[in-house]
Amino acid sequence: MPRKKKDAKFLNIRLDRQIHEELEAFCTETGRTKTKAVEMVLSEFLKQDKKKKNRSAFR
Repeated sequence: MPRKKKDAKFLNIRLDRQIHEELEAFCTETGRTKTKAVEMVLSEFLKQDKKKKNRSAFR
């Protein structure tokens, strides 16, 4: 049975070579796809940034 397609958008970016190599190694070690790894990191970054902005709004 085919996987259900997720509601997604394409993002084409240029990465520093070293970051790309680290991403490749991480994905190989963990068995994650590059898409999943980048989604996880970006999601966490955005959550932390939002918390930071909320804290500064109350000062």
